[in-house]
Amino acid sequence: MQNNNNPSIVRIQTWEYEYAYHVGIRRFTENWGRNDASYYDRDKMEEDQKAQAAAALCELAVAKYLNEYWHASVWRSAAHRSHKHLPDVGKDIEVRRVRTARGVTVRKNDRDKKVWGARCLDREFRRIELLGYIDANEALKRGSKDIVVVPFEYLKKPWEETNFHERFD
Repeated sequence: MQNNNNPSIVRIQTWEYEYAYHVGIRRFTENWGRNDASYYDRDKMEEDQKAQAAAALCELAVAKYLNEYWHASVWRSAAHRSHKHLPDVGKDIEVRRVRTARGVTVRKNDRDKKVWGARCLDREFRRIELLGYIDANEALKRGSKDIVVVPFEYLKKPWEETNFHERFD
């Protein structure tokens, strides 16, 4: 699952890739014609087809690393409001794909969740680097806004904890 030299890198198997890519493309097509959130800057964004697939692969990678449930949800944009409170992974994990930022974005809607950062290391999104996580409540206390970008050095990195994997072995 992980790279022996770097435990924060998750390798995606072909069947996982196909499924997560399918989820990403479904998310993309369900959002056709929908306006971007106010905090997005279209000039800095990647094509939605790629971004949605990459985000789904990052969610899968975090779930795989933590051995947690990934629901791989896809819903119509009209139903988004009734499901947006659901975490990406497990019971309380939000995953943010990081492409160019120097930190992980935490939003007020992330309260009571852990926010993980992840990024794709190759063009095909087959290797995902986990950047760590932060408790959203802790992060939001640090800022004065509804959105906080937490620099990577403040993220908790479980692979550096000596007893993390002992809990799962």
